[in-house]
Amino acid sequence: MMLLDRRTARRSLVTLAVALLALASPAPALERVAAVLHVHSDLTTGDLPLEEVARIAEAGGIGAIFLAENYLLRVEYGLPPFRALTRVAHEEPSVLAGGTARFLQRVADVRRVYPRLLILPGVEVVPHYYWTGSPVTLAMTLHNVQKNVLVFGVSDPTKLSSLVATGNRYEPRYSWQSLADAAPAALVVPGLVLLGRKRRDHRRLGRTVVVVWRRRWRIGLTLIAVGVVAFVRGWPFTVDQYPPWQSAGLEPHQTLIDQVDRLGGVSMWSFPEAPDVGQRGVGPVQVGWLTEPYPDDLLRTFRYTAFGAIYEQPTRFTDPGLGWDRLLGQYVRGERSRPAWAVGESGFHGMARGKRLGPVQTVFLVDERSDAALLDAFKRGRLYAVRRTPEMALALSDFSVTGNAATAASGETLRVPERTRIAVRVSVESSDGAGHPLRVTLVRNGEPVETWAGQAPFTAVHEEVFDGTSLFFRVEARGRTPQQLLTNPLFVRKP
Repeated sequence: MMLLDRRTARRSLVTLAVALLALASPAPALERVAAVLHVHSDLTTGDLPLEEVARIAEAGGIGAIFLAENYLLRVEYGLPPFRALTRVAHEEPSVLAGGTARFLQRVADVRRVYPRLLILPGVEVVPHYYWTGSPVTLAMTLHNVQKNVLVFGVSDPTKLSSLVATGNRYEPRYSWQSLADAAPAALVVPGLVLLGRKRRDHRRLGRTVVVVWRRRWRIGLTLIAVGVVAFVRGWPFTVDQYPPWQSAGLEPHQTLIDQVDRLGGVSMWSFPEAPDVGQRGVGPVQVGWLTEPYPDDLLRTFRYTAFGAIYEQPTRFTDPGLGWDRLLGQYVRGERSRPAWAVGESGFHGMARGKRLGPVQTVFLVDERSDAALLDAFKRGRLYAVRRTPEMALALSDFSVTGNAATAASGETLRVPERTRIAVRVSVESSDGAGHPLRVTLVRNGEPVETWAGQAPFTAVHEEVFDGTSLFFRVEARGRTPQQLLTNPLFVRKP
């Protein structure tokens, strides 16, 4: 009987051990899909036809491209108070100008030609721009035409047509400016009156005075012409939610972010550390444009999905202890409802000036190759950003935290009791399988907690006892310039 009890106990222990091992084992490996975010084609301001962009991407081993075609590229200026009548506008090809349904259909047509490549339709939106200066002073500046938000995952043409952007008057709005723009149209009435009535006039012919009845053609036709032009240029006399003659701060951008969130899409701040400045003469007027770097605005806005963290120019927002870590700190302290993920952003327009498709990529970790899976990974933070050469890229084999027989990966939260021993595992390899030198930094709540030097393939484990303070961990790996890999964070909290 005692022998039977021992055997039963031994079998129970083995069963428990196997169950615990299964719980502690990582989830099934996810497929890595290398994607290029922020791509333009000849649908708007790109140099190449979309078919050619797709061919280059597929030939280069890229699994997906996220189009960010210009949503509405139209800037205008009008003198107050009759802004519509005096309006001067400049417009370039855009999704709204060509029609959202046509845009989505064109993408679908190209996808059928390249079925192995995922092509996700998206748009680059200018939520608001504004002017300072005046033509009277011969100096004007256009602000924030590159302070843009990328939108993905909104595939209904009607909903896509409704996005918040200066110049997109999808929902009719009226204000005092509507009255000012409509007022000159009323000049048609006195113009018609002047033409309809004959004015009595006296003309002297020698010693004789002749009475002549004349119509006021010149002034009447002028008033009618001005009225008609005002009506045509102003109709339907709607105004922008955020008009371009004054700054609106970040409200237009936050309004767009919240709108995209309600539509179930993905919103992403574009190139937050890249300035855009220039000037050109328009007749005697010097017109400048200025978009200053705006990384601090990422801390002043909420509920967006991601931001461009790695691109082909140097960036600092993701350096340990700076903007991104402050943002993630807000999230773990409960001051922000969701984190913001870091992605690699391309901004590809064509092959001019040595530009290539693919030196900056975002790698999505998905369980299937589909649009829905990519967008789900985007929202959940199951992705990492890389900067690479044509020959080699760093690849993330593992980034996870384990404790109390549970595991969490990028974008996920491990919930364990206080005083639980946790282990953060980091594995980085190279796409060519060779042994490249690496420097790997593990950041914990904004501070580098471990820095390792080694060669790919590289594996390291950081262990500590969880003290109950909410944590986030993230990793940056660097090889020979420009090789870089930036993970998204994982979190540790109490149940």
